[in-house]
Amino acid sequence: MSNPVPSEFFVRIFLWFCPDHLQESILGDLEEQFTEDAAEIGKRKAQFRFAWNVVRFIRPGILLRRKLKTQYNNIAMYKNYFKIAYRNLVRHKFFSIINVAGLSLGLVMSLFIVTHILKELSYEKSFKNYDQIYRLSGDDWARIAPPYAREFRQFVPETKAVGWLFSFGSSIISLNQEQYFAEKPFMADPEILKVFNFNFLEGDATDALDAPGSIVLTNSLAKRLFKDGEERIGQTVSSFGDRKYEVTGIIEDLPKNSHIKLDFIISGANSFISESTSRSWSATSVYCLFENDQQVANAKAKLLDFQVSFLDGAATREEIISENLLLKLEPITDIHLHSHKEKELEANSDMSFIYIFGTLGVFILLIVIINFINLYVAQTLNRLKEIGIRKVMGAYRKHLIGQFLCEAFFLVLIAAAIAMLIAYVMLPFYNNLAGITLTVAELFSPQLISILLLLVLVVGSIAGGYPAIYLSGFGINEGLKTKLFKVSHKLPLRTVMVAFQFFISVALLTATLIVSSQMNFIQDKELGFAREEVLAIKLHGEIFNEATSNIDNVRHELTSHADVEQVSLVSELVGNRFGVERFALQQAPENTFSFRYVFTDNWFAETMGLDYIDGDSGNKNATEISYVLNETAAASLQSDQLIGQQAFNSFAETSGKVKGIVKDFNFTSLHNPVEPLVIQISHDPQYFGYLLIRMKTDNLKNTLTKIEETINEFAPNDVIISYFIDDKMDQLYRSESNMLSVFKIFSGTIICLASLGLFALFAFISQARTKELGIRKTLGANLGQLLMLMSKSYLVILLITIIAAIPLTWYLADDWLSNFAFRISMEWWHFTLPGIGVLTMAAIAILSQSWKVANNNPIDSLQDE
Repeated sequence: MSNPVPSEFFVRIFLWFCPDHLQESILGDLEEQFTEDAAEIGKRKAQFRFAWNVVRFIRPGILLRRKLKTQYNNIAMYKNYFKIAYRNLVRHKFFSIINVAGLSLGLVMSLFIVTHILKELSYEKSFKNYDQIYRLSGDDWARIAPPYAREFRQFVPETKAVGWLFSFGSSIISLNQEQYFAEKPFMADPEILKVFNFNFLEGDATDALDAPGSIVLTNSLAKRLFKDGEERIGQTVSSFGDRKYEVTGIIEDLPKNSHIKLDFIISGANSFISESTSRSWSATSVYCLFENDQQVANAKAKLLDFQVSFLDGAATREEIISENLLLKLEPITDIHLHSHKEKELEANSDMSFIYIFGTLGVFILLIVIINFINLYVAQTLNRLKEIGIRKVMGAYRKHLIGQFLCEAFFLVLIAAAIAMLIAYVMLPFYNNLAGITLTVAELFSPQLISILLLLVLVVGSIAGGYPAIYLSGFGINEGLKTKLFKVSHKLPLRTVMVAFQFFISVALLTATLIVSSQMNFIQDKELGFAREEVLAIKLHGEIFNEATSNIDNVRHELTSHADVEQVSLVSELVGNRFGVERFALQQAPENTFSFRYVFTDNWFAETMGLDYIDGDSGNKNATEISYVLNETAAASLQSDQLIGQQAFNSFAETSGKVKGIVKDFNFTSLHNPVEPLVIQISHDPQYFGYLLIRMKTDNLKNTLTKIEETINEFAPNDVIISYFIDDKMDQLYRSESNMLSVFKIFSGTIICLASLGLFALFAFISQARTKELGIRKTLGANLGQLLMLMSKSYLVILLITIIAAIPLTWYLADDWLSNFAFRISMEWWHFTLPGIGVLTMAAIAILSQSWKVANNNPIDSLQDE
């Protein structure tokens, strides 16, 4: 190899100091040397480039092979982990079955809870631009006067569309003499089709309701009316008597998760609603569509000025503010869970139920995780020798953690698969129990499957992570010298976790008992009228005509049956919030009162079984208007002598005498106190909506058959729509009844999970103390002493837990009961019975295992390992 060539920098320095005659000689030598070295360098560079290209070519293959080998080793390792997990699952059947059963039960309940919550939170989200649709309503009333819609549109140009809906309650729709029941008929402003994007299957959404007398049907109702393949658009149907309507559209049925439930919509163009000038008749539900949030903010800022303008002459700005007359714009997505106003389109749910269900779900998951940790640790503590041997063989802690995590995930995945199967089978039962309509598609939607996988990940990580880290931390000596972990006499974490489970169990069981007592109180409370003996028949078509124009003959025919006691006409059924109108005595017209009103005939009090405390309904054949008051209304008037006084209804512009005073009766939910009520005896057919029939219930089926036959004689072609008053009243407590049902099943689930966990945990503790109990038995301890030794500390802890749950449960139950004007008083047994029951279950779980171990032969217990 040639000598190294000096750098150019040093050569230049050297030549600068050399004499001129030497520079040429030196430069010649350097040039020759540089030429030889350049050739050598070029050769070496070529060799290097070749070697580098070879390396570049084969290096990815080497790396890929190394990576594949690593992945293969990892797969083999995880395969081995799952193989060991399966063997342990089969080997420890008792613990494994309890663990998988507990996990499955907990995941099933979690699935139902999450699906239920998502269903409740999804209301109105099927509408396009649902986040820009708002309801215009009062502070206490969901419905407002008809003129609000058109005047708000003019006063607030930010609105893109404003429309109203008017609910009829129920009706009959007929085609070619065939009648069909429609539970939810509506009249609507044509602009409502711009607010809600109803999916039109036939017809044009832009003008379907523009013409008076047009009707839009839902697809399900259209299928009942028309035959397959029959032309539907342009056909004429009848409803509300003999009124004719032309079918102009068929829309897809609205989803269940909407507060608007409808069967058909008739046009409100040029109707009595659109032409109404009343500013106090709360009749329409008004909805507004905006383009963006800024328009919403601008509209809200104008609400007070609009209300002042709308009520000009009726109320000042100060009165509007002080009397809570200001309108509100509320998102339609808030209606189902946050709105509980008068005259809602349907009974809404409550956000508190979402919080309750969510809390129950968290508790169930916590209990599942606690049980898994307790049982998994108990099961794997017998494997300390295995851990020691693995460490001797070179296993690192991360390998042991991976193994235990894989085993935990293996169990959780099995439980998740079983949970999905159970959820599928139990879905109809849960729907009936909770009063909700969950579908299989909703239960196994991608969103729910993702949540289930997340639950598997969370439960597996937490429940398997703690034991994995805890057990893998044992040293080699501890593992090889110990077969079973020693039971500490201190308060271990697992005991605290079991105590937490029973704390929740007692609280839920107590809450369930209190809610059940309140619901029984509601069912059994004397409401002041004959709730179980009165049948209501909806008036429509010929039934309406006969009942309102020929009521004496109808009454005579019905009461001719021995089991029918009385018949009456009424505007609205008890159970609904009657309308509010203004009432005053003629002698003090300046003192007007807002009272609840119901319109009836002379036989209403007798039919409903009301008790008069003064006066009566007067002459049964009288045709003049008169009034009957309840006690609360009479007390509000503060008059010594009401009977015979002249009074008037300033809203309906009617007047008459006060004929009687009846005892207060609960004509609406027991959530509310009895309000002042005016029973206006009238003879105007426009007021009446139902025929009431009071009957004996001894032979109910036969009596109902006779009533149906009699009604058919008067109206042979009409469908009879009937309700029992007590069923109507029960609907007022549907949400509480559903909550009670859910409470029962969730409380039972949590107690089962807690008992399973305690049973299995004590089985392990009993095994751990087998030798100790054998020694004590050899030294003379009797069976009772051994049982007391085993169970005393745990039963004391559980007793303390049960006592600690009482204050919290009392506070929450008292807060819930405060929603009822008529409520039970919480008794001592509401708190002691659940505690005794839970303590008994815990004692059975503990003593059953203690008895088994304490009865073992001491010789077997003292045998060496």
